[in-house]
Amino acid sequence: MAWIASLTRMSEGELDRLIKRIAAILLVGTFVFVGFYVFDRFRMPAPSMVDQTIASLEAAVREDPSDISSRGQLADAYVVAERYEDAIAQYDAILATGKSDELAHFGRARANQQMGNLDAAKGDYQAVVDIAKEGEMAHVDPTLNAAFYGLGQIALQQGKPADAAQYLAAAVAIKRSDADALNLLGTAYVQSGEPAKAIEPLRSAIAFVPIGWSEPYLTLAQAYADTGDADRAEWAAAMADLSEERYEAATSRLEAILDGPAALEATIGLALVSEVQGKATDAADWYRKALVIDPDNASALLGFSRVSLPDETSGAGQGDAE
Repeated sequence: MAWIASLTRMSEGELDRLIKRIAAILLVGTFVFVGFYVFDRFRMPAPSMVDQTIASLEAAVREDPSDISSRGQLADAYVVAERYEDAIAQYDAILATGKSDELAHFGRARANQQMGNLDAAKGDYQAVVDIAKEGEMAHVDPTLNAAFYGLGQIALQQGKPADAAQYLAAAVAIKRSDADALNLLGTAYVQSGEPAKAIEPLRSAIAFVPIGWSEPYLTLAQAYADTGDADRAEWAAAMADLSEERYEAATSRLEAILDGPAALEATIGLALVSEVQGKATDAADWYRKALVIDPDNASALLGFSRVSLPDETSGAGQGDAE
């Protein structure tokens, strides 16, 4: 207790200076503790998988500049990382060797397209077409399909829908399930003043992706409006509402056309509205009604199988029909 007695004998100034020194020591101690804690706990974030891949491939290319495979993979990785100028430099180096022409042209086309260098991209996509179109497997060549699709995209961006339609039709001929190409093909036909031709590819696109994708429905609505089919134009617009999660608007539009020429489409649309909202019983009822209209409708059969009990599926539509 002697130290307490000594404190009582200090002057006010000495006591004040002692308090300040103790406070300073405590403050420094706090900073030291926090510093050690942060140093102990903090770790630099690990490089992403893409960064790690790029670093590994860069090392491989430095070690062997003639390694075309590693250089091509590095260029592709740069595209993924959105380092387009670096990617183009690598594709240039590959093309300078005269090897792997098709893939290098295709990769450079993608990089240039992302940078907005449309003419340069177009030239590379056309180079891919020239190389691949006479190949034995050209009718199923995914790179050729993608090159035609790229040319179609660029033609639309450059205001040449008729050219775009030709390229996109070629892409669809290679891959008939290419929903993106089908959608753009329909868009090209609408923009070139041929809305009747747009309907089939657009309906095929939405058959592959029936909800969650409003773009083909909006274009289809325009195509139907341009061809004078007001009910189906309203149906397509309602389905665009559904894809954008505007459920009340979609329901109201679909109910308004239930008695018209688009009754089947509207009924299936109402089933989909119920289904995406988790109303399985309502959805099943709408699918049953659709199957009364068309017992063989694939969309209604598939939808009913999703929302009905197993023992109901075999009798889909029969109860209402009787």
